[in-house]
Amino acid sequence: MDAEEILHLKIRLLTEGATLPESEYGGRKGGAGPVGGRYFLLPNGRACGIPIRSGEQAILYNSAPLIPTENPAVWLYDGIIELQAIPRPRFYDLKTPDGIPYYQIALLHGDRTLATTVYQSCRYWSHGTQCKFCTIPLSYRSGDTVLEKNPRNIADVVLAAEQEGVIDNVLLTTGTPESEDMGIERLIRVIEAIREISQIPIGVQFEPPIDKNEIHAVSNAGATAVGMHIETADDAVREEICPGKFQYGPLDLYKLSWQYALDYFPKGHVSTFILHGLGEDLEKTLSLIRELADVGIMPVVTPVRPSHGSQLANFKPTYVGKLNETLSFYQEVGKILFDSGLNPEATLAGCHRCGGCTPIQEAYDWAASIETL
Repeated sequence: MDAEEILHLKIRLLTEGATLPESEYGGRKGGAGPVGGRYFLLPNGRACGIPIRSGEQAILYNSAPLIPTENPAVWLYDGIIELQAIPRPRFYDLKTPDGIPYYQIALLHGDRTLATTVYQSCRYWSHGTQCKFCTIPLSYRSGDTVLEKNPRNIADVVLAAEQEGVIDNVLLTTGTPESEDMGIERLIRVIEAIREISQIPIGVQFEPPIDKNEIHAVSNAGATAVGMHIETADDAVREEICPGKFQYGPLDLYKLSWQYALDYFPKGHVSTFILHGLGEDLEKTLSLIRELADVGIMPVVTPVRPSHGSQLANFKPTYVGKLNETLSFYQEVGKILFDSGLNPEATLAGCHRCGGCTPIQEAYDWAASIETL
């Protein structure tokens, strides 16, 4: 498959999703980031977190079947495209001295990123102003994880995953607590614990703090990359979808925080999520993406994935049924990234390093391919 075909395939997988045989596991049901998916490798060898859908949702999204073959490592998508299943890592079978399974502390995202939500709650849920796509407390409430991860336990999981050879970076995120530090002090304690046993690249994610020195402190602790997520470039959509975050932090606070972070983190290692499919103005979106990329901030542009348990559970993204328009949009994103010299693959940590839930790597690759013609 050439670069455009790979980009088309990944966009199709991320927006339409797939169905599985009823007996197959459909992915985690709650937590930070997109849920309800399974990781596979595309023909280009990169990971894709495929949304798994069934029933009316599968019909709405036009989800094609994904079925196992006689070879347990190979699955067939839509009857013709072979995808490679990412196997369950062995470290999931280990437990902490007090009996917590390692998979309740951190999970393999894609085929090389160990990710954990350090604090599995968020103040906006308490206030009724949570982001409408969010499911962060649901995995804790269901017993799939713990409310707050112990830094030493996280470090032990990192070490086990490294020794198994299945990760090359770590991602730490957090729900926002009631404290003014936005959860950063918790993250710093985890970074320090990991740094006692490993020099693996570490990406961290949090809301922009009022005290910008907190960002410097994260760098000093040993973080490699930092993400502060605006979620959407369209302020009207942001106010509707992320009422708590909108009230707390205007775009100007994010811009100041991103720019300040660039003093301590390299180009491409400061990032922000920009969700696609919420009804946003695409020209506004591309304008912000261009503005960010021009100064070295990585825009992680990602199709929104409405999740069961969130307020958007029954929301129909605006990309549904518009595959060609969506392809054109991501091609524009790819051109912007390529022109700015922002290759996600060249970064060391962050959601874009995993790349499972965003097609920006494939969009960059497509833009690079047409430049060489």
